[in-house]
Amino acid sequence: MVTRTDSAPVSVQVRETVDARTWDDFVERHPLGTIYHSSPWQRVIQQTYGYLPLFFFLEDSEGAIVGAIPSLYVQSWLTGKRIVAYPFSDSCDPLVANSGELNTLLASLEQTRSHMKAAFYELRLQTPGLLGASPYTPHYFNYHLSLSPPLDDIFRSFHKNCIQRPIKAAEKGEVETRVSTSDSDLKVFYRLHTQTRRRQGVPVQPFRFFRNLLATLVPHDMLRLFLAHHRGKCVAAIVVLRCGKRAYYKYGASDKASMPLKANQLIMWEAIRWAKQAGCNCFDFGRTSSSNEGLNQYKSRWGTERIPLQYLQCPDSRKTKALDESSVQHAFITAMMTRLPAIMIRLIGEVSYKHFA
Repeated sequence: MVTRTDSAPVSVQVRETVDARTWDDFVERHPLGTIYHSSPWQRVIQQTYGYLPLFFFLEDSEGAIVGAIPSLYVQSWLTGKRIVAYPFSDSCDPLVANSGELNTLLASLEQTRSHMKAAFYELRLQTPGLLGASPYTPHYFNYHLSLSPPLDDIFRSFHKNCIQRPIKAAEKGEVETRVSTSDSDLKVFYRLHTQTRRRQGVPVQPFRFFRNLLATLVPHDMLRLFLAHHRGKCVAAIVVLRCGKRAYYKYGASDKASMPLKANQLIMWEAIRWAKQAGCNCFDFGRTSSSNEGLNQYKSRWGTERIPLQYLQCPDSRKTKALDESSVQHAFITAMMTRLPAIMIRLIGEVSYKHFA
């Protein structure tokens, strides 16, 4: 854990708003800060779904932020009331320097949870030891690729048969790639993304979420679309986010019939090269359920380090089983969704996605 030697007294504050510049300066300085702590990401989630923001602060005697937990209050007739830090984020560690700061913030969070009659609060952690050394079984893993080595060494770290050769084959073929931030290309991505989500058996986020993402993050140079075309048809696309020295693969889409073209591997490699050239030192492959053996294996073949994610619900785990990717209920819903037309996948997402935080 990060440590702080300053022993100046601090006060606890709970607020619904915070000055964006002050907040982002604090996030940028903090070693645990990520894109999921940033005000642009928070603004996208709040604008799309209308949750109530709750910021838990520790302030020093001069009013400067020295520790914080950003969260949203989710009030759903379908999945209940809860406080989540932070909805639709792979991870969002408390921004603290020691266990004392963390315990102080958690006490305030618990008091607020009780007052607002929320069933639980949820923390999404990726920093080892942040909550001590208590054993736990991770339900999710993250995968990080170091961008510190030269590009040639990064490429050589990939699995030879499953990653290197497909990239070379796609480069020699008729696959064309490009980078974009346009609304028209976002629509192309979304159509393909909807087909992909149907194939996976999960609802798709509303298009307004992606439009808010584009409108909010592009002005801060925090988003790129990578698209692959074959003979004029988009066959694969990904959304990559960037914040500070880290790039994040966040959303993907692909045409199943075009898988032999290996366009997915090629645009991921293009995104990695872009991130390296942009000065990033880490490429984040994103969250994967521990029960998804195929996807975990695929991400491990990119020369990545596997990071266990700890999702903690307090006072105890009361999350509906439908949201647990390893549950029988989730498997049933997934199987049912694969049989629905794409338009139904979009409609279900429009109506219900806000309940899934």
